[in-house]
Amino acid sequence: MTAVRTAIHAAVWGPDWSPAGLTPTLAQAAAIGYDHVVVPLRRFEDIEPQALARLFETEGLAPLNTCGLSPDKDIGDADPAVRAQGIEHLCQAIALARDMGSSQIGGVLYGPIHKAMRPLSGDAFARAAESMHHLAEHAARSGVRLALEVVNRYETPLLYNTRRALAFLEAVAHDNVYLHLDTFHMSIDESDPVAAIEAALPRLAYLELDQSHRGDAFEGSLDLTRLVREAAKLGYRGIVGVEAFSRQLLAPDHADALAVWEERFADSSAVASNFMQVIRSGYAR
Repeated sequence: MTAVRTAIHAAVWGPDWSPAGLTPTLAQAAAIGYDHVVVPLRRFEDIEPQALARLFETEGLAPLNTCGLSPDKDIGDADPAVRAQGIEHLCQAIALARDMGSSQIGGVLYGPIHKAMRPLSGDAFARAAESMHHLAEHAARSGVRLALEVVNRYETPLLYNTRRALAFLEAVAHDNVYLHLDTFHMSIDESDPVAAIEAALPRLAYLELDQSHRGDAFEGSLDLTRLVREAAKLGYRGIVGVEAFSRQLLAPDHADALAVWEERFADSSAVASNFMQVIRSGYAR
């Protein structure tokens, strides 16, 4: 047991997030001591929310979700029809999360992941914030919290550091929108990740542990143990999540989108156990 809630991404074990595919994943995650498992909402037609809700209840775990947007669903786009498609897409994701029994959707909810060729305009920032306010209101009525993941500047021109993310929350002006910080992304665009955690603390819902190469906790260049201990000292008591990717455990299009080119690990439960060891180093009772 730890003194903080914990979560792990289902992709640590594989790409099958159907009830049958998730059954062994949830059993192993529960045995290691996790409280939540994150189910990505990549293809809505593959999600069986009621069946997944029953499965999570049986395993004594709670689901969380992530979601993203394609370019034709950019909620900050100048075209109202594109924005409307993005809002509708995320409203569908919120309904799936609600019916699954999930309390939170994280990830890059504010725009498509892509390498931008220039800084984002102020108008696009404002449009995305306005759309997010609408979505936050809808999500609140469904009992689902939104946690916006701050990713690096090669993946978004919008929320690429904590300072900018906090400015976005101020523009959104809704108390159902929080932040999701990921140590992999922070290592690229934060000069001081601990200071970033401290700055985000009042609105930080999800702190995700992710190594420099997105593999095992103990094999990369990031000192995740130190970061967890510093977060605990700062008083962070939200969810501590875990993310790790290996190409053979992802759907090919998912691996390509994440630029996961190599097989980083084969023993998923060992990776999950190592990350739990890191979490316990900072939060053990």
